[in-house]
Amino acid sequence: MSDLSIPDPAAAQRYKQSEALDIQHDTDPADDHGDARRIPHLGHALLFFTIGIFSIFFSIIVIFIVDFARHPESRNQPPNAHLAAIALFVGYVLTFLISFPVFPLLWHRSFLNGIHWTYRAARLRWWKLVLFGILLCGIAQGGQLLISHFFKTPNETTDVLKLLDTPASAWLTAIFGALVAPLVEEIAFRGFLLPAIATGYDWLSLDRTPAAYYRWRQTTAHTTSALVLAAVVSSAAFAALHGSQLHWPVGPLLILFGVSLAFSWIRIRFQSVAASALVHISYNAVIFFVMIIATGGFRHLDKLTH
Repeated sequence: MSDLSIPDPAAAQRYKQSEALDIQHDTDPADDHGDARRIPHLGHALLFFTIGIFSIFFSIIVIFIVDFARHPESRNQPPNAHLAAIALFVGYVLTFLISFPVFPLLWHRSFLNGIHWTYRAARLRWWKLVLFGILLCGIAQGGQLLISHFFKTPNETTDVLKLLDTPASAWLTAIFGALVAPLVEEIAFRGFLLPAIATGYDWLSLDRTPAAYYRWRQTTAHTTSALVLAAVVSSAAFAALHGSQLHWPVGPLLILFGVSLAFSWIRIRFQSVAASALVHISYNAVIFFVMIIATGGFRHLDKLTH
């Protein structure tokens, strides 16, 4: 016979325990919205990239049509890199003007909350993240020198260097490249693509049993294997995005792939896109800061090609 005492019904009535809360859902059971939802998933990522591609192409078409109308002689000339950069910026702005109101309608939460922006994680560790971005840039540049002995880099002028033909355009490019581009890329690749791929992988590898389905409905956590695969695939896509800008050099693209893995690690480690964005901004800022120093504040741009 068991030695455990029989609970006293009267005592249990006097000392009622509070109902346990479901931390995966809401803090108040009365406001619980049901099963845990994985946001963003592959459908959300596809929608975001569709909006982005449409916005950029729309901006390119409009801006170049306006330019052709004003300067008919430009039709027989190669595409203007400055106009393309302006169209890209306008496309980014249009993408977020559409995305910020659209996705909250699907998610029933704010855009930044849906992509796990988590500003507090970046604010609490901002100096460590900035330092990490600076060190990462130094390591990447050292790796670039090392890898250049094995892979030949094309001597063509890259799209970025085409924008550095005047001091004014060089400063605008530096601001865009150090601030705007990292924010957009982190939201796209670490905010949407990485968690979407991880969710897709976990769903495909899920055991088709009632117990597995129950666990799936109770949590939004990803498995380690899913996060590793998502980091690799999203980093490959990140490197490919810059491939056309750099004219597909193998060495720099391998470096970019490794750098993107580091951004992904920060995103996963702190569950914060703001944290990976801060590292990315620091990384890019160092590159442009070195350019500014080397050219005397972009007054001697010829030094960039030597």
